[in-house]
Amino acid sequence: MATSAATGVMNPLIGKLTALMGEEYKKLKGVRKGVAFLRDELSAMNAALEKLELMEKLEPGTKDWRDHVREMSYDMENCIDDFMQDIGGADANAGAGFMKRMSRRLKTLRVRHRIAGRIEDLKALAVEANERRLRYKIDDCNTSCGSVDIDPRI
Repeated sequence: MATSAATGVMNPLIGKLTALMGEEYKKLKGVRKGVAFLRDELSAMNAALEKLELMEKLEPGTKDWRDHVREMSYDMENCIDDFMQDIGGADANAGAGFMKRMSRRLKTLRVRHRIAGRIEDLKALAVEANERRLRYKIDDCNTSCGSVDIDPRI
């Protein structure tokens, strides 16, 4: 089955979020918890998007939710890429002296706080998107509006 535009962007993003959970970023516990939440939330949204992909015709509200989640995932991917670029070399000085490591840590402190703030904003967007899906019963409506089996006796 071909990957749709809606789910095609989610799979690499979930992979990047999983990579952020690795040993390299263990020191950033607040960011780590936010990343774990985003990964889990996006996995659930990805499952919903895959379910919607099987539907032939989507209602306007469902299309809007799908497009919103897709745009949100692009924003998240950009945030993760920025984070990995800005903090990615944090272990490069692992063998360096104490002063050099502390200097590197202080230089990246502002970047870590900025990224942590962005991750909190993205968490809020993910929660809002999921609540909207539940509030408007996007899954329920589309499954009831799906294809209808035709009785072969007719």
